[in-house]
Amino acid sequence: LNNLVVKAHNQVYQTHDDRLGSLWRFLYRGFPQLVQQNIVYVTVAFMLFIIPCAGCYFEAVKDVHFGQMEVSPGRALVSDDLWHMIENKRLWTDSIQDNGPAISSLIATNNIRVAISAFVLGISFGLGTVVVLISNGMSIGTIFGVCQDYGMAMRLLAFVAGHGVLELSAIFISGGAGLLLGKSLMFPGQFSRSDSLRRTAKPAMQLFAGCVLLLLIAGAIEGFVSPRTDISAQTKYLVSLATAILLLVYLFAPRTISKSARAAPE
Repeated sequence: LNNLVVKAHNQVYQTHDDRLGSLWRFLYRGFPQLVQQNIVYVTVAFMLFIIPCAGCYFEAVKDVHFGQMEVSPGRALVSDDLWHMIENKRLWTDSIQDNGPAISSLIATNNIRVAISAFVLGISFGLGTVVVLISNGMSIGTIFGVCQDYGMAMRLLAFVAGHGVLELSAIFISGGAGLLLGKSLMFPGQFSRSDSLRRTAKPAMQLFAGCVLLLLIAGAIEGFVSPRTDISAQTKYLVSLATAILLLVYLFAPRTISKSARAAPE
């Protein structure tokens, strides 16, 4: 009882510095540990994206009209507006450069929406998460394939390179969190489905929460670096490599934990 009272007191009277400390501990240690512990789900999410992405890319390269295939009534893999832009050798990214701040905010919001969908739809026994990952993979793969047919794939790749590593990684991790929720409902084990979901909800939500920072950084790069025509493609590829290395170090490098950090409440 005394321990519960102490914990309750700490929560109620937690200072601003304590909250900042908890946030720092989560970002520095908690989030990377969660990704490592649930790497199987993140890997499955990656595969659900990359396999249809690659398949649709090769289909579109083989037959450019594959991009006009409707995935639902009135909704093609490549929209008519986008199709006409590519036919005219223009990319939708060309108009972003002069509107960096506004576009950065819009892009970050859109990416967070996709990540939220991949995470929240895990409540549908994981099926919604699977659909989000597959459909996004099909869309991106098809667009790249059509751009390849019109000799524009390298331009698109140069645009995507800078922010793509962080953006896609965040979506894969969010998808992994959604699959974790789905697994708790499909295979609750010795618990009821509601109890299994409650036990899984916290780590799944923390996985998604950690992705928000990655998406904000990706949105900033996409708004301020990726569309810049005065920055060479080679520089953007270097940004991509740097973000990949830093992300791997952040997520998988061993952490040293001080005694005070061990004693601090999470």
